[in-house]
Amino acid sequence: MADKISKLQRWLDLVAYLAGRRVPATAEEVWAAVPAYVRGLEGDAKEHETVRRMFERDKDDLRAAGIPIETVTFSINYGTEESHGYRLLRRDFHLPYLRLVREAEREDVGATGGPSTARPSGSASIRAAESADSFAVDEGEAGAALDGLREVASLPAFPLRSEARSAFRKLAFDLEPDTLEPSPVVYVEDAETAAAADTLRRLSPALLARKTVTFRYHSMGRDEEALRTVRPYGLLFQHGRWYLVAHAEDRDEVRMFRVGRMADVRPNPKSPGTPDFEVPADFELHAYAGRKAWELGEGPEPPVQARVWFRFPRSLWAERNGHGTLVRESRDGSQVREIAVHRPEPFIRWVLSLEGDARVEEPPELREAFLRTLAQVARLYAAGTGSPPEPREGTGG
Repeated sequence: MADKISKLQRWLDLVAYLAGRRVPATAEEVWAAVPAYVRGLEGDAKEHETVRRMFERDKDDLRAAGIPIETVTFSINYGTEESHGYRLLRRDFHLPYLRLVREAEREDVGATGGPSTARPSGSASIRAAESADSFAVDEGEAGAALDGLREVASLPAFPLRSEARSAFRKLAFDLEPDTLEPSPVVYVEDAETAAAADTLRRLSPALLARKTVTFRYHSMGRDEEALRTVRPYGLLFQHGRWYLVAHAEDRDEVRMFRVGRMADVRPNPKSPGTPDFEVPADFELHAYAGRKAWELGEGPEPPVQARVWFRFPRSLWAERNGHGTLVRESRDGSQVREIAVHRPEPFIRWVLSLEGDARVEEPPELREAFLRTLAQVARLYAAGTGSPPEPREGTGG
C-alpha cells in the first residue's frame, strides 16, 4: 500500500503529524506515524536507506514551499541524554488570530500585551494581545478595512474581487452592525472598464474550451478597426487594463490585444465540445506579464528600434532591469542602449520620467518627437508656479 501513496499525500501526512505534536519528534517517531515511511522501519537496510532519502527530500521540498520544519536538539531521560528531532511550531505555521478590541478594552490589552499608551479615538491600534498567537485590532481600523474591501469587491474588473469578498465576509462576522454602515467613497469607473466585463464573460468560455474567437478590433496605432480571428491563450491584467494574449491567424504570431478595444466578440460555435487548437507546450503566459505600455504592439508594423542614452548610474539600473541591449558604453559609465518600441507616445513619457538621466538619440523622427514633448512639458511648468530645471547634458552618447 505504501507504494501507492502519492507525494502530496506524504507531505500532508508529515505536516499533519508534526503540526499536531507539542514536542519534537525523532525520525523513528515520524516514520512510525507516516504510512509512506513505515516500511523504512520494517524493511532491510536497503529499504531503510530508500525511505531515509525520501524523508530528506520531502523535508527539503516542504521547506522550499514555506513550511518551516525545524531540526532541533532536545534532552531526554531527565536531561541526561540529547536527541535530535523535528518540529513544526504552530505560531510559525498558522496566521495569528485577529482579536477586535473596543475602546473600553484598550487599557486591558495594554496591560496584558505590553506597555499601554494613550491614543486618540479612531487612531491605529494594532498590538499584541494576551497570546503570541493572536493580535488585537482596533475596531475603528477594522471598520476602515471593511470599507476598503467593500469597494474593491464591487469593482467588476478587479482581478482579486472574489478574494476581497471572502475577506469581507470573514472580517464582518465579528463586527457590530453599526460598524458595517458604509462610509461614502467616491470613485469613477471609466467606460472601458465597464465594457470589458461583458467581453471577459464571452472570452472566458472560449479560453477554457480552446475555441477560436473573432472580433472587431480598434488599433490605436493605425486608428482604424479591423476584423481579427485569434486562438486565445490567456488573459492578463496590467496597467489597469485587461489584455488577451492570443495567436493572431492573419499575422501567424502571438500578439497582445487590449480587451477594451474589442467589440462583437464571437467564439466559434461549431463543434462546441471539440477544441479548435492546442496551446503550444512552450507557451508561458507570465512571459508577457509586466511589459511596459510601449512594449505592447498591436499593428502589423515592426517596432521602432530606439537608441537611448542613459547617464551613469542610471545606466546600471537600465542594464539590470533589462531595458534594451547595449550599443556602446563611455568611460564615464554612461551607455547607449537599443530598445524595441511599439508605441512611441508612452515610451517618450517613460524616458521623460527618468528626470534627465536619459534621452532619445535615434531614430531622428523619434528624437524630434521626444524634444517636442520635452518643450511642451517645459512650457507647462513655466506657465505654473515656476520653471523646471534645464535638462542635464551628459558627456556620453
